[in-house]
Amino acid sequence: MTTTAQPVSVDVRTELSPEEFRATYMGRRPVVMRGAAAHMPAVSTWSAAHLGKVAPDQQVRVKVGTVSAGRTALVRLADYARELAAWDAAVTRGDDAGDPPGYLHDVPLLSMVPALRRDLEPFPCDYFPPFFRDQWWAFTQFFVGPARAVTPLHFDTLLTHNLFFQIQGSKRFVMVADAERDKCHTYNWRWAAVDPEAPDLDRYPLFRDATVLTCDVEAGDVFYMPPGTLHKVTSPGASISFNIDWHDRASALRGVAAVREGMPLKNLRYNLLFALGVVAGVPRGLLMPGLRSYYSYIS
Repeated sequence: MTTTAQPVSVDVRTELSPEEFRATYMGRRPVVMRGAAAHMPAVSTWSAAHLGKVAPDQQVRVKVGTVSAGRTALVRLADYARELAAWDAAVTRGDDAGDPPGYLHDVPLLSMVPALRRDLEPFPCDYFPPFFRDQWWAFTQFFVGPARAVTPLHFDTLLTHNLFFQIQGSKRFVMVADAERDKCHTYNWRWAAVDPEAPDLDRYPLFRDATVLTCDVEAGDVFYMPPGTLHKVTSPGASISFNIDWHDRASALRGVAAVREGMPLKNLRYNLLFALGVVAGVPRGLLMPGLRSYYSYIS
């Protein structure tokens, strides 16, 4: 059986100040800020081919096979861009495109290629707590992938807030709130066995009562998800996006306590460092060496 209640659309706002964002949405519910990043030069100029031209010899690690499988390969950025272009051309023609190319996933591209930062300015730093503002680029994680790329239902591993910037293409988010995690048949801390778009309710009966949220995020949009939001992400076409995972005081303290919920101990280390910065006010420069490995791993 695969029927559930009709999905609920996420709020879409065309103007949302940092003050209203914090008062209405932060820590409460998702929201799409339509066109909030449209002023960034990257939205009109970036593609995988462009990235390959800017830093052709940059080595990047991509996921191969399913996103949750954890297999990776190291490739030149220019070679990856060519592979993506060939795949998307075959898909557009309706040809048998074979296996898709890898998915550049959770990559700190702005730390690897600093010249790209200027294409994302002016950057809306005021949505973030002070700890994350001055060097916002150090906290970015990029996603560059082909048409039909799918990330199964999961939640962000440190239970952070998530501000997501769509630069090229679009993404479809299908979500379940953190409060309903127990209905999603989770495993390995953050992955969910159920497909929220086609749930097998005979195998996953708890999902029957889950409320499913949906939204489409287009190029130039900024999208927010509260901590712990489970989300499945699909790319209908070639896509470039990035997010910044961040903590405020409440989420940092919860992130430390989450070890009692089964959060891996390696994550506790990162959340302790964030708590020292966000809650205790330890200078960012003292903490970033310990956080660097979080922003250079493939989740």
